[in-house]
Amino acid sequence: MAQTVEATKKALATYPAKDAAKVARPDRRFVDLMISWSGAVVAVTLVALGAAAIYGGTFALDNVRDRLQPQNISFPPAAAMTAEETAEVGAFAGQKVDTGTEAEAYSRYIGGHLTAINEGATYSETSNAARAEGLNPKVAAELQGKADTLFKGETLRAILLNAFGWWTVGQITMWAGIGAVIAGLLLTVLVGLGFFHARKARMLSHPALQ
Repeated sequence: MAQTVEATKKALATYPAKDAAKVARPDRRFVDLMISWSGAVVAVTLVALGAAAIYGGTFALDNVRDRLQPQNISFPPAAAMTAEETAEVGAFAGQKVDTGTEAEAYSRYIGGHLTAINEGATYSETSNAARAEGLNPKVAAELQGKADTLFKGETLRAILLNAFGWWTVGQITMWAGIGAVIAGLLLTVLVGLGFFHARKARMLSHPALQ
């Protein structure tokens, strides 16, 4: 009788610990499903955002190209370039300016010519010099002519550099979108493996479902 009572006490003492262990240990299948569904949401989001970024980047690149092509701006042939120009933009000799990279290069080509117009002075500096009091009218007219040329050249450079800026933004956006889509697709594969593992765990825990 004493042995029976002692055995009962031991059983009651160990039952709560065993039950608590079961409660503390989460279901592996549930964890796999939670991680997999979360990954699926992230994967879909990455692919959607990536596709939108690719579209936006492509739109920016096409827009820059559509603005540059009608201008019919072209680099002079290599034979017409000076040694300095060849060293600076020789790789673009004879090419039409229809990309942001070429626009930036042509802005440098123009910059070299603008520097030579009035010993490196800008449009603003040259224009102010032309309006100086007591200046000889002939000299003033000459300076004003240089100022007009500098204004046109600097305006064109600003337009070209703006095109280059948007071209760069478009490229970054497009490649970021491609990276996001690739990451989303890779994550989709991992999500599929997660669901497969969860199904396998379910089959092992419920053999009757096999």
